[in-house]
Amino acid sequence: MPPSSTISDRKSLAATVRRTLVAHNMLDSGDRVLVGVSGGPDSMALLHLLVKPPFADKIELGVAHLNHCLRGETAEKEADFVSREAAALGVPCHVGRARVVNVKRKLGLSLEEAGHRVRYAFFNKVMAERGYNKLALGHHMDDNAEQLLLALLRGTGPRGLAGIAPTKENRIIRPLIHARRAQIEAYIEAENISGMRDASNDDARFLRNRIRHDLLPLLTSAYNPRIGEHLNRLADVMRTEESWIGDLVAQEYPKTTIGRKKDEVVLSVDRLRTIHTALMRRLIRAAIEEVAGNLRRIEFSHIHAISRLLTGSDGKECHLPGGLRARRIGDRLTLSVVPHHRRRSAAAKTEKATWIKKVLDGPLPENFEIREMGIGLRFSFCSRGHLPPWTAIEPNRAYLDFDRLALPLTVRRPAPGDRFCPLGAGGRQKLKKFFIDHRIARRDRSISAILADRRGIVWLIGQRIDERVKVTSRTSQILNIEFFLLDTR
Repeated sequence: MPPSSTISDRKSLAATVRRTLVAHNMLDSGDRVLVGVSGGPDSMALLHLLVKPPFADKIELGVAHLNHCLRGETAEKEADFVSREAAALGVPCHVGRARVVNVKRKLGLSLEEAGHRVRYAFFNKVMAERGYNKLALGHHMDDNAEQLLLALLRGTGPRGLAGIAPTKENRIIRPLIHARRAQIEAYIEAENISGMRDASNDDARFLRNRIRHDLLPLLTSAYNPRIGEHLNRLADVMRTEESWIGDLVAQEYPKTTIGRKKDEVVLSVDRLRTIHTALMRRLIRAAIEEVAGNLRRIEFSHIHAISRLLTGSDGKECHLPGGLRARRIGDRLTLSVVPHHRRRSAAAKTEKATWIKKVLDGPLPENFEIREMGIGLRFSFCSRGHLPPWTAIEPNRAYLDFDRLALPLTVRRPAPGDRFCPLGAGGRQKLKKFFIDHRIARRDRSISAILADRRGIVWLIGQRIDERVKVTSRTSQILNIEFFLLDTR
């Protein structure tokens, strides 16, 4: 129950939303607005606000709800609840179903990313078929603060600090973005609005939930009671500066691009070398976004690896997530992407040629035996205080940053073309080169075991972990993996 001090919050929510709509010019007379409603308190508050005067006087509303088919009967109850609530308010409701897990597996995405793609594809489909021109979503100030902290913990640049935009392309609007969670909860209670809470939002295994329930309250109580406001102000500043920088990139990008075709963009190395490093990185990001369609899973390390090609010798290349490849020959830096169907075909061939076993796709097993390979893995978590010095870690153990893993994990044999970033080696290299440099006999290479996640190798078992998953000062969960041999007599 909200404290009594939030009564003013309840009274001010409608005013906050009204100011937000005006400040960002979110609605025009005659707009047909589709409201994304999960059934939770935020989206329910948004729906109940927009369906009342003065908001509903000039617009036409509809409700969209997608069942992600992740939580069985609970998800079905949520869909029924949203349909009933929409009917009671006299608002048409469009309910869809999508097996997000299937999309996750098919496209090789995280569950969060797959859900995001499926959800927006559903919204776009409903808008196109039913004639809606605006999509209203229930993100608020606390969501934005959590998003900034999440971006900081995962490692981000200025674009990540821009947070959640109030509007996007004059099509997606977030009327609650300047409202606090306390205001919304007070409004829900005062108006006696029903809602359904997603139990997964309390699951401490998810970093976002630990930020929401642990980190942000700690920062608020022990460091700055207005930290949420300050993080939102930072997002506003960065979003404005991102827009300005975007204009500079838009002016320079055509001058730097010397060729393009389907799934490929060619940039001028000479021109990239002469401009400021910050702008050079932005132009590389723009090229990646053009060929890949988005920047998901692209990190600073990937941009840095490409920028190093500008000073390297001809023929050098690096590989990025999503089938992206950067190759430099002479004055041409070519960024290309292998179409997904070709990547799946190549992956299928690799899987036939190498034995592969899924290790972790759900609850973490304490022990996992792989009889076909004669090995076993033992999983546990440890605190930073129990982490041994780097020089004392035995070859049969690995300590990984659990939050940097892109589950599920697999154990397999080496495959042709395997690459990883050996810890301490200073760059990405072929597994074959690692074997040669460390004098691993050819007969032993093919029977070596690899632990990999969705992004690639995380541990050449018994040899070296990947730089990407090393434990750092920012690590919150340390996964300890012990490798042991089975008695197969």
